[in-house]
Amino acid sequence: MQAGISALLVHSRPGPLQGLEQALQGLAVKTSQAQSISEVKGLLEVPEAPELVFTDTQLLDGTWTDVVRLGEAAAVPVNVIVVSRLVDVRFYVEVIEGGAFDFIAPPFEPSGLAHVVCCAAGNVLRRRDVQTHAGDHGQGTLALAVPPSGL
Repeated sequence: MQAGISALLVHSRPGPLQGLEQALQGLAVKTSQAQSISEVKGLLEVPEAPELVFTDTQLLDGTWTDVVRLGEAAAVPVNVIVVSRLVDVRFYVEVIEGGAFDFIAPPFEPSGLAHVVCCAAGNVLRRRDVQTHAGDHGQGTLALAVPPSGL
């Protein structure tokens, strides 16, 4: 796991995020908590925003879609992962099409969670690096993912 990764856990009820904090800490991910959209907004408006945001589907003052929008507007790139109570393929597709990085549901099996965290952290760290270096050159840089030949 990459060192220094932090995650914000967004929930206003114990539900699906129960056990996630302990599982993330087992992966050496530093965690913090937020219970509302306004809290999330404040935490993502700063350059020290967490790399990852795990959000419940429903909050007291909004939904996962609000959290994704805040992630897209964050001061630095972040990846939002939606946590559902149950695996639901239709909802998974809605979440991914809605801009979230990924979708997970309990139980949080260590190797599966490690894979999600590693992919999401690697992606966001590359995007942050591009953002930092784009500022160094005075113009934006477009990074395109090119599939390997033969696919």
